[in-house]
Amino acid sequence: MILKAEALLKESMIDKIKEIGKQQFETGKKWVLDHINNIDIFDEHYVDKAKTNPWYTLGSLVWLFWMITIVSGCILMAIYIPSISEAYDSIVKIQFVIPFGAIIRGVHKYGADAVIIAATIRLYRIFIACDYKPNREFNVAIALLTLLLGMYSGLTGYLLIWNQRAFWATKVFATFPTYVESFYLLGPTHIGINTSQILLGGSSIGQATMTRFYAFHTAFTLIPLIIVELYFYRKGLKRFNIPWKVALIPIFMVFITAIVLPAQIGHRADPSVTPLPILSDWYFLALYQFLKYMEPVWATALTVLIPVTVVILPFLDLGPETRLLKRPIFLMVTIMGFIQFLVFSGLIIMNIANIHRDPPIWRAGTWILIAIGVIWQYINQKVEKPEKLPIAIMDFIAYVVCPLFVLYWSFPTLLNGWITLKQQLEGVGVCMIPAVIAYTWHLLIRKKLVKPQETVVAS
Repeated sequence: MILKAEALLKESMIDKIKEIGKQQFETGKKWVLDHINNIDIFDEHYVDKAKTNPWYTLGSLVWLFWMITIVSGCILMAIYIPSISEAYDSIVKIQFVIPFGAIIRGVHKYGADAVIIAATIRLYRIFIACDYKPNREFNVAIALLTLLLGMYSGLTGYLLIWNQRAFWATKVFATFPTYVESFYLLGPTHIGINTSQILLGGSSIGQATMTRFYAFHTAFTLIPLIIVELYFYRKGLKRFNIPWKVALIPIFMVFITAIVLPAQIGHRADPSVTPLPILSDWYFLALYQFLKYMEPVWATALTVLIPVTVVILPFLDLGPETRLLKRPIFLMVTIMGFIQFLVFSGLIIMNIANIHRDPPIWRAGTWILIAIGVIWQYINQKVEKPEKLPIAIMDFIAYVVCPLFVLYWSFPTLLNGWITLKQQLEGVGVCMIPAVIAYTWHLLIRKKLVKPQETVVAS
């Protein structure tokens, strides 16, 4: 009887675990499907809003500029020769010999720039207007992916001109993956050097690099185009939701820019002469300045961390609030990113980079903006839900002072790097002190103090 009872108990426990697992699976499945069904690639679900709010035409503009870039690129492919000995000459031929060649090349360049500008503004709009709520967080990742594809498509196309500026900018870009070798876990895998050699087709820039970048440049358009068309075919949605009479305005703007400001050719690439400063295309200028201020290892890590953070942020915004002034942390982070992009781009153009003077100023400015957002958020919450003074003070220490201290302490290490194991242990140890204080208050002490009060109020 005892054995039978134990068997029945065990069977009921297994059934209960299976039931819980099934419920969790169904909940997860519903969550994923809800988010997938709310995906927007070109703001195709904002047709009505686009009629009254021009900010919701940005998705359609991204598609329009993308199509302009593709069509003009297909024409250029018929003339361009992807060879290091003939690439530059074929660009000269397109620019000065082929009828309307300069305009077509200009339309291709400025159309691609317009894709990046429209995609950037759209990503900002999604954050500012809180278009990732409810169940639309995936749209941030899609908007960011659209922007990155535009940027890396431009980067790979940049080398194809085979001029001095493009050659050396590519050389700097190709060194980024090699810094991964300095990380303890990834170093032994040699993933950094292997990635760099795959990009370059060897240890230096040559014909193999040209061939790979030409292939990447085409793939960054062709593969997304196939995926996008399959998506719209399956969903039965419209890609473009702007009246064509209105769409003629941005089209004319691209053509007029291509005529008034012809795309530059520059000087033929010369590996023996290093230009100063080494400049990439405009949308990577801030990143190149960023590299000057930081240890290359940490700069490389942050180039990965920043996009990952952008994708994660919407999932951390758990409340139903959509008003911008009620989400000050997001507001300050958005402002911080925009200001740093403009300032860093301007500094590298002017060839200004004082590694002793500039980083502390940049660190302090960044920290101040984030601190404003954190304190503002704290004030908003306490105004809406007032609490007793001791709890409010401890909340301020745990949720404001501790995180800001960790942020400020970690900034110098991000700029200069924790080089030795001792420095790493000391840095982590110092950051752990406020972290322990904050988590102890949040997980243990606060719950015991607040719950009895809530019970008294409820009774």
